[in-house]
Amino acid sequence: MKKLIFIALFAVSLFSHDLTHKVTEQKAIVLSFSFGSSEDFSYQPYEVFAPGEKIPFAVGRTDKLSRVVFVPDRVGKWLVKVISEDGHGKEVEIEVGEDFEITEYSKTNFEKFQKIFVGVALIFAIFIFLQYFIKRKER
Repeated sequence: MKKLIFIALFAVSLFSHDLTHKVTEQKAIVLSFSFGSSEDFSYQPYEVFAPGEKIPFAVGRTDKLSRVVFVPDRVGKWLVKVISEDGHGKEVEIEVGEDFEITEYSKTNFEKFQKIFVGVALIFAIFIFLQYFIKRKER
């Protein structure tokens, strides 16, 4: 009888240390990082800060494909900081709306000035084109 009680108590203690899990589908925010060439940014440390928080909501390392993935739990401006071991890094602000969709995010310098680059290139191309025809008529 004592053995049976001992086994029952031992069995109950086994269940108290069981780690449970649940699998669900949720909308996540995915940030991909790269240096613009074939160099990847995989396995680099990152921190995700919820709106108005100083303690990170999530910390970890970018995955094999140089991505940071997180699921926000509230609306507002989220901050993602990534810093590589050699000192390269980036801070990205992401505005999350009511439906947990991205309403705005901090853009790269190329994205910010893309229209200016295209406009200057177009004006330069028109100037070269006109110069070519003016020189051709003069001959």
